[in-house]
Amino acid sequence: MPPSDQNKEALLGLTAGGPSNSLKSYAPTQLFFLMRLSYLQRQRRECANVLDGNDYRMRLLHKALYSTFQDCVNEGVGEEAKLLIGQQQQAN
Repeated sequence: MPPSDQNKEALLGLTAGGPSNSLKSYAPTQLFFLMRLSYLQRQRRECANVLDGNDYRMRLLHKALYSTFQDCVNEGVGEEAKLLIGQQQQAN
């Protein structure tokens, strides 16, 4: 399955399990930042076994994750971003 399809499934999983069980529609910028957050989470998970935590690439990934999370909050999808991070941390 291509990475973009995995991101879409992860995001659909966020909305499908909500309190009302109805799918929520997102603005293009909201979807962009949520998908970017999912992609960066996956990159961090894949690089964690290869790179040292103090490696500049890991530090850049952490900064990009934080920045993208803040973008999600600013776009009004902070709760979805928290759920996405929580889901991917449980998968580890």
